[in-house]
Amino acid sequence: MTTWSQLAEKTLIALGFFISSISFVLISLSLWDFISADLFSFGISSGIRVLGSCAIIGCLLSAVGYGIGDYFNNEAKE
Repeated sequence: MTTWSQLAEKTLIALGFFISSISFVLISLSLWDFISADLFSFGISSGIRVLGSCAIIGCLLSAVGYGIGDYFNNEAKE
């Protein structure tokens, strides 16, 4: 694995984990009525839907990061 692929892998995993964690905290706070979910509403989407979408984006970024590592590790074995 090259240094660029390792950097991309670590960056995507860290960014995805960060986005998912922040979304989880904000969803929890809005469900417990500490903050209003309407703060995050955008257009016709409700705030909880926007926060849920951000959490999904974070999970997908992490999955791509782990996939980069698997792709380059399997390519070297062949």
